[in-house]
Amino acid sequence: MKRTATTFRCLPRLGLDYTELRVVDLDVCENADEAEIHAALTRWFAHRGIADAVYDVAVDNDGPYAIINDEAYAESWGTPLV
Repeated sequence: MKRTATTFRCLPRLGLDYTELRVVDLDVCENADEAEIHAALTRWFAHRGIADAVYDVAVDNDGPYAIINDEAYAESWGTPLV
């Protein structure tokens, strides 16, 4: 099973004023499905002490992305995209 570091876009669920698009690097299989990505992201946030951050994972033309509950944005994580 080949694992690769992949950058995932994290979008806020509702998009309140204090939220933004952020990216995180995650080590997953290159052919991971949405459930595997969801589990890996949940573990990634849990290791940072942020519970229930991942609302959903989906795929669009640019690849997989995560929808993050806005409450998680109270913590410092990921790299904001400006």
